Amino acid sequence: MSTFPRSQLEHKLDIVARQDNQLHRIAVWRSCLVIGCAISLCLIVISPYWQIKHESQIHITGDKLVSENTVFTALDLSYPKSIWSLNELNLTQKIESVPSIATAKLNKQLLPPALIISLQERVPIALASSQGNVGFLDSQGEWIAQEFYAHVNTDFALPKLKVINYQPQYQKSWSSIYQLISLYPELEIDEVRWNQSGSLFLHTKLGMVFLGSDLSRLKQQFKIMLKLRNLPTYLERSKIAYIDLSNPEINLIQKY
Repeated sequence: MSTFPRSQLEHKLDIVARQDNQLHRIAVWRSCLVIGCAISLCLIVISPYWQIKHESQIHITGDKLVSENTVFTALDLSYPKSIWSLNELNLTQKIESVPSIATAKLNKQLLPPALIISLQERVPIALASSQGNVGFLDSQGEWIAQEFYAHVNTDFALPKLKVINYQPQYQKSWSSIYQLISLYPELEIDEVRWNQSGSLFLHTKLGMVFLGSDLSRLKQQFKIMLKLRNLPTYLERSKIAYIDLSNPEINLIQKY
């Protein structure tokens, strides 16, 4: 059995001891670095610099019809507020709860601290009445109370199209109706009206047109209206009470 000379063994033990000390120092420095970074991060988070202190630090784009005050009210922030504590998803949902806003996108800006909000608004395409209230409809049938446009910061021209007696259950039908109104501008439809029984009337270039309550054949009914667009040439509009297209196979002109 071979043995190391005493001097060689002491030398090797000295090397191992120095390596062990070096590893210990590295571990201590690493711990200090981690603790230092954690403390620095905490100081950054609680620093007054990284705070939203006023509404002036909230920048809104895409707000042509929606007032900034409406957005600020929806956000419901108490100031000052650490920018790190703001939940983008929660704030986005609050903004999108405003009926006149379709979608919102929120980003945090760090230098300088600010919130950047991009809006996509609902475009009011019809002035509408529903259950005794007056408001607006967008192309998808979303109801927007007139109060949301009470403080418009641009000139707001009222839509020419009117919808009378609109109900939430008509939303799906409305989307189809509006698509066809846009597709056939030559019919000059300026009013959509539901009566108490849910039957649909359109005020058109031809006069009043009755479509009934079964709207499964809307496309066919609109095509027939297009074929009748020259009717005023042969029959005075003032003599027509309404045109009955509730059954597209039978076109009935009701006279006064």
